[in-house]
Amino acid sequence: MLFNVLSDPQALNAIQGKHDILLVFISWLVALAASYAGLDTIKLVRKVTHSLWRSVWLFAGASAMGLGVWSMHFIGMHAYQLDFPVTHAPVATLLSILPAILGSLSAMVVLSRPAPSHHSLWLAGVGLGMGIGAMHYSGMAAMRMPAELYYSLNLFLISLLVAVVLGMASVYVYRLCQQEWGIQRSRRCAFIAALCVSIAVSGMHYVAMQAAWYVPDGRVLVLPMHSHSRWLIYLIGVVAVLTALLTLVATGVQRRLHASQRHEYMTQTRLLEVISALQDSVVLLDNRARVRLCNAAFERLVGSTTNQLVGASIAHLNYAQDSQTLNVEIRQALEKHGEWSGMIKAIRANGLGFPAWLSVTCVNYADSNERDYVALLSDRSEEQQAEQRIRYLAYHDMLTELPNRRALQARIEELGAAEKAVHQQAFLALLDIDRFKLLNDSLGQDIGDELLRQLSKRLQQWAEKGLYAARLDGNEFALLGACSTNDGAIAQSEVCSLIDKVLASLTADYDLQGHTYPCKLNVGVLIFNPVKREGSAPLFKRADLALLVAKRLRDSQPQFFRAEQERELEERLMMERELRFAIENDELCLHLQPQVNGQHDVIGAEALLRWQHPQRGLVSPGHFIALAEETGLILPLGEWVLKEGCRLLGKWHQDAQLQHLKLSLNVSARQFQQPDFTDQVLSIIEQYDAPPARLTLELTESLLLIDPEGTINKMQQLQRMGVSFALDDFGTGYSSLSYLKLLPLDTLKIDIAFVRDLTLNRQARPIAGTIITLAESLGLGVIAEGVETEDQRLVLANLGCHVYQGFLFGRPTPVDVFTNTLTRPLTRFLD
Repeated sequence: MLFNVLSDPQALNAIQGKHDILLVFISWLVALAASYAGLDTIKLVRKVTHSLWRSVWLFAGASAMGLGVWSMHFIGMHAYQLDFPVTHAPVATLLSILPAILGSLSAMVVLSRPAPSHHSLWLAGVGLGMGIGAMHYSGMAAMRMPAELYYSLNLFLISLLVAVVLGMASVYVYRLCQQEWGIQRSRRCAFIAALCVSIAVSGMHYVAMQAAWYVPDGRVLVLPMHSHSRWLIYLIGVVAVLTALLTLVATGVQRRLHASQRHEYMTQTRLLEVISALQDSVVLLDNRARVRLCNAAFERLVGSTTNQLVGASIAHLNYAQDSQTLNVEIRQALEKHGEWSGMIKAIRANGLGFPAWLSVTCVNYADSNERDYVALLSDRSEEQQAEQRIRYLAYHDMLTELPNRRALQARIEELGAAEKAVHQQAFLALLDIDRFKLLNDSLGQDIGDELLRQLSKRLQQWAEKGLYAARLDGNEFALLGACSTNDGAIAQSEVCSLIDKVLASLTADYDLQGHTYPCKLNVGVLIFNPVKREGSAPLFKRADLALLVAKRLRDSQPQFFRAEQERELEERLMMERELRFAIENDELCLHLQPQVNGQHDVIGAEALLRWQHPQRGLVSPGHFIALAEETGLILPLGEWVLKEGCRLLGKWHQDAQLQHLKLSLNVSARQFQQPDFTDQVLSIIEQYDAPPARLTLELTESLLLIDPEGTINKMQQLQRMGVSFALDDFGTGYSSLSYLKLLPLDTLKIDIAFVRDLTLNRQARPIAGTIITLAESLGLGVIAEGVETEDQRLVLANLGCHVYQGFLFGRPTPVDVFTNTLTRPLTRFLD
């Protein structure tokens, strides 16, 4: 049929038909379904990498879409009702589907590209629109009817324009939606684009039908449309929809299959990449111990590639020291427990060994009865080195690199476990650098450290000769060695000779950064039987006791431990505990010894401390004052004496017969050095309402050597409050004369050593006279201690001393006895 243009339909009595609305709606739904099925295929096409399958799915999607577009046209043609019968040429009608498929294919090819250009999108939209238009008008040309077909040119062009514009819109809408939402929402993109395509097809079709006019010829008969045509419409519509559904199902299945394959591929690929990236060696073995899979680390270990290793038996690989025996052990453990792990010495391809942790585990698959084994080999070289370094630091001194106390304790234990120790004695010598603190303070800690390092090097030379040298702490070192005999006397002689040689080498001059230093050592030695396995603690304690004796003597002679030293220490510790208890539980008391003038009148007393021990009885200060000084108990002890003395003065002040008495209290140097000593004395005086003018504090000359300026300042503060000061044991010290004129003293006490010899030694009398003359020249009073005979008193009186204290006038007695005796004749003090 030729293409005829009709300018005036009225001129030729041309007519047009009417549309069945239901069929029109059905045709639009068919177009929508088919378009969606075709466009949804694009997501699958993008994921297919093989070119053949890509082409197959492109053609399948285009065919489904083209069939839908053609079905819409076919249904639309049958929805158009004319007043005369219309048939369609079968071949021409079927051929009209080709433009629709080609137009759809052009759009899908462009949209399946990753990033199509605007030019490509424009051509795709034009191709889709022209394919729809060509399909429609070729289908119209296949119509057979008793009438001539004419077209209105304007509507004809508009129909083509609608097809092209809406086709381009469909392509751009799909592309824009895809850019905005991505491939994860491709179905929504396909639906929106399919909506545009269905509107393009429907719009073009029904505009084109409005452009068609029919001029009947004389054979026209008015006949209704046959019922079989309506069934054909439904059949084609159902086929088109089913085709679309089948396409959707096929693409969905294919996508899932593709996703599953891709996931499996990605899983395997990533698994291989992960295994290859591991620094540890990983090997997958089958049930016959053949390599199925391994990573790059294992390849480097054995020096072979994966291709060479796969299928090889692990029994043929020399991966560890004594690998054949190890393989048997692992196989037995796997059969029994299903796993094995432990430290091994692995061997690299170059033959070098290294520590490694090997673990082998059985792998059971859920979907198979097969069983594999996975082996993991971890290099532990760095960890082992770190552990060795930590162990070294734990058992060695950082400065000198000698073994430390912990290492020495372990060595002592090993010495006791040795077989030959049964017939041998051993010795432990502790060496202390004498006056090391003075070296540090004078030349600096760097010099002190240098001395420690050089001494350690000399000790190392003896360590090479069989002795075990260690640095315990600070400036204290130790030597441990075995004797060649079990006889104690011979062993001591042997050790003494050896220690002398050691000291000769250690005490030779040291060059300390230009300073020559003659090092002096104090040495305490313990000889012991290592078989007794007493532990290191008691051995160190005994050696320390011997070292304490050496420090006290400071004669550079090694001191050997004696059992008496341990007993003395235990007694001292017991006495310390008991003295602490005595202070806290009022076991202390004061005894008073009178001080008299030349008329034998009691003018005061000296308070002397006594300890009323529940088992030992009355303990004099000579047995515990030195211990109190060493342990620091002298502070609470001195505070107790001060409080008790002030309490007595406060009590005497209330008694008319006693208020004139003075009381002398001894104050230790350590107590006087306390920063708050002055405040403490004034607070106690105020607490007991004691008259300060009746209190005399007796100080020793040793106090002047420590802090003369601080001592003078404190004395002046207390003296301003009325407290008096006496210098005890004058003449026995070294610095009294140099500071005597500066000290705010009130009284000098002549030491008992000079008083005792007044009648026996001619030199004692001029010394006592000098002391008395010196005191008179300085305006100080004088008291003579230890006056026991009348002859001594007469000599002192002739020399000018008229205040006395001693057994001649009374022994130290309890406070109550002293106060009661004051009301009786003075001769009662002699009883």
